[in-house]
Amino acid sequence: MDEEKLTKAAKRYRTLVRSVNILRGMRRKDEVPPDDHWKKRFPELEKELLDTYYQYKGWNDDGIPTKETLDELGLDYVSEEFIKRGILTDKEAVKETK
Repeated sequence: MDEEKLTKAAKRYRTLVRSVNILRGMRRKDEVPPDDHWKKRFPELEKELLDTYYQYKGWNDDGIPTKETLDELGLDYVSEEFIKRGILTDKEAVKETK
């Protein structure tokens, strides 16, 4: 396996794990550090960092992998399930493929 295939396999695995968690109800609101994790909190910076991370991963603003990302990784059956369950809407799916 060359570096490109290994990178894609790792991204596919991570996205699939994320998708299972999404199907179980996980959303952005669930991704917060414990209140006592830092002495000082910077909510604006935390939001910006999480937004950037989601964008880098190919996820929407709620932390859900986009149809485009899922299809690119050969996980189109997951995007179909998300649409079927209303996790992703047809409108989002169309928007992301344009």
